Amino acid sequence: MSTQRSYYEPAPATHDTATAALAAGDIDTLTDSMVGLALHDADWRWCQDFYLRVLDHPEEDVRATAAICLGHLARIHHQLDTDKVLPALHARLRDPKVGGTVEDAIADIEQFLALPPGAMRG
Repeated sequence: MSTQRSYYEPAPATHDTATAALAAGDIDTLTDSMVGLALHDADWRWCQDFYLRVLDHPEEDVRATAAICLGHLARIHHQLDTDKVLPALHARLRDPKVGGTVEDAIADIEQFLALPPGAMRG
């Protein structure tokens, strides 16, 4: 018997919700609000900088979600500050818990921003 995850899209979130969840250590609310922001918030730069802040979070789920959300921003907004984002992601490729997720996020960013693969190694 195989287990199958159903698709879940978090509702739109606010900057205050994400910031408060981070401060409170509420990982479930934090990761839900991170995805909600990536999918629905128009301020891609605020979101990008928030995700960069939590790329070193002690919780694996937060680090992985931050990388995934950076890929979402590239897909939805077709812009990121690649001079900041790609070096930060490349520096986390060796994280044994989220390295594969980071690699996928880099590929998404390269694809959605039409960058040559490996164009910006950090």
